[in-house]
Amino acid sequence: MLRVLLKIGLALIALVVLLAIGITAFLFLAPTFGAGGQGDSNPRLNASPNYADGRFHNNVETTLATRGAVDPDRSTMDFFFPPEGKRPPAPIPSVPLQAHTLANGHAAWLGHSTVLLRTADRAVLIDPVFYDASPVPMTVHQFPMVHTPCIDELPPVDAVLISHDHYDHLDHRAIGELASRVGQFLVPLGVGAHFARWGIDPRQVVELDWYEHHDLGDVRFTLTPSRHFSGRALTNRNTTLWGGWVVRSPQLSVFYSGDSGYFDGFTEIGERLGPFDVAFIENGAYDATWAQIHMTPEQSVQASIDLGASHFFPVHWGKFDLAFHRWDEPIERALAEANKRDVSVITPVIGEVFALGAGPTARWWDALRPPVDD
Repeated sequence: MLRVLLKIGLALIALVVLLAIGITAFLFLAPTFGAGGQGDSNPRLNASPNYADGRFHNNVETTLATRGAVDPDRSTMDFFFPPEGKRPPAPIPSVPLQAHTLANGHAAWLGHSTVLLRTADRAVLIDPVFYDASPVPMTVHQFPMVHTPCIDELPPVDAVLISHDHYDHLDHRAIGELASRVGQFLVPLGVGAHFARWGIDPRQVVELDWYEHHDLGDVRFTLTPSRHFSGRALTNRNTTLWGGWVVRSPQLSVFYSGDSGYFDGFTEIGERLGPFDVAFIENGAYDATWAQIHMTPEQSVQASIDLGASHFFPVHWGKFDLAFHRWDEPIERALAEANKRDVSVITPVIGEVFALGAGPTARWWDALRPPVDD
């Protein structure tokens, strides 16, 4: 009997060791995690005023975890048994992308923070995420949709803009599939190392620091500061830069926030590069415990005012469950605040092509609410 127990114990130890080796190999070798810290290997990083001690830094003091800010209504069980309303009760209304209708001055929202637009005969795709927002398969799924956007629906793309390297903004699998149909990838400093590991031709990749720009024909792309952080693995926290984007042509001026906590930088961006016809601003995945790296809906509305935007387009919601609020709370709170502040809000259905100067305002998410008894 003792011999049998010993064999079982040794087998269990061997299994644990194999699992540990497998997990370690996955964490350090799987390409989805991107490149590790680059240190002194990239001279442009060391020349950046935003880089010191082997890391990029925000230009205002920022804490990732806001200590002491705890929701009294939340418990640890919420991680395992999410409260009602965190996911939509039925597939989200959406339509197939009609790429042939994407004329100059038009755009389409493809869910979360993925935006497609055209100006000056250039097709621009921002933060293309078409698969799960996690390095671990079968974890952070997309919400079910009537029609799920896919890469095959896209037109040829002149420029892909990446705001930062988090999984819900930089999709390793999508980048690989897009490479053959994209002219250039414009990315913050350091993110090019991820692309190099994924086999993307370095001639397609342009890295920029805050307030640097790159021109394609009549369109100027400028990377702007944001208040956030970066990292895809255990070894590369803040080794790449993060930011927002300004897309400006003679006919159109667009701001895209990427991820950001609220800060005075929005006013500076508006003064230096604004005003804007439309501001695509993050509006979701907020929480009191990370209040300095994501905005509440009310802060997102204020950011659009600071920027001098004619229209506010809430993004970063409606596709993934990344926080503790109801799935549709971000848009409800944003609309309520926008109405108080007399801010114009654009709310298209996912996949819908629309003119940026006169975007749709339908409350399409109301269709997913249960009927209210009289």
